[in-house]
Amino acid sequence: MPERIQHAYVTLPAHNKSFALLSEAGQDDIRRAVIFIHGFAGSARKTWTDFLSLVDDASCASSWWEQADLYFFHYQWDSVFQQLTNNTLKIYKFIESIYPKPWIIGRGHAYRKESFQYDELILVGHSEGGLILRKVILLAAEKDKAVKAFMWDSRYREVPQPAVSGMLRARIRLFAPALGGDMQSGFVGFLVSLPVISNFISLSAAKKGMNPASQQVTEARDQTKEYAQRLLFDCLRAHVIWAENDAIISSEKYADDSQCLNPPQGTNHSTVCKPNKLFPLPLDFVEKGVDRYECQ
Repeated sequence: MPERIQHAYVTLPAHNKSFALLSEAGQDDIRRAVIFIHGFAGSARKTWTDFLSLVDDASCASSWWEQADLYFFHYQWDSVFQQLTNNTLKIYKFIESIYPKPWIIGRGHAYRKESFQYDELILVGHSEGGLILRKVILLAAEKDKAVKAFMWDSRYREVPQPAVSGMLRARIRLFAPALGGDMQSGFVGFLVSLPVISNFISLSAAKKGMNPASQQVTEARDQTKEYAQRLLFDCLRAHVIWAENDAIISSEKYADDSQCLNPPQGTNHSTVCKPNKLFPLPLDFVEKGVDRYECQ
């Protein structure tokens, strides 16, 4: 049996507490960048910690991961106190610095050759991070001149679809995304109603943006729907997995998204994105997504 190809931990100094796991496979064998975006008050390490330890474990993760570089973006305080628009711009720039050419890790030295670029892009989000990734894709579509021309011209006449390029080539994997906004109920709802906690949350720009009736939530849904009705791009059709018990977000997908109809038993909003040796599903979901409403 061939020895498992490992990943090397690399810090990303331009982004405090963000980091990468770079495959030690030959550069000609590395195909994809997988970028992880945490949610409200999460962190790059805390939210995705189990991915760090399991992607190199052949008993849990397939060889697909050996051909992948993994990037983890940290924006813990911004995820609470910055508006969703600000965080969208930061994450857009982060992704742009990785795909298709990973400028973020430096060029022309031991990490990657000057000519190196990725063939595939997988964007993985949890909670608020899922909503932000939808907004990132909308920003990429808005900045794409060919897409912008197509959306205008197709209103009046039949025109061929533009070729998918850049960030719009992404495939989207979302764990318990806040696509329908947040919905704090049950014991969690009771806690956030307490004066000290509710006063803290009232200061949160991101929390206001995730109100189900907010412009940020409704426009992300409506604009994605408009693009998806005219463009057959994978990035406009996310794959979604929900937790079995979730008192944090409103479990609402967009019309053209694929969702698992079998939420993993015993999971909650925090644990649904954390694989372990008895629960490798999150690893498989990032790799394969949803197939006929089942999580692989």
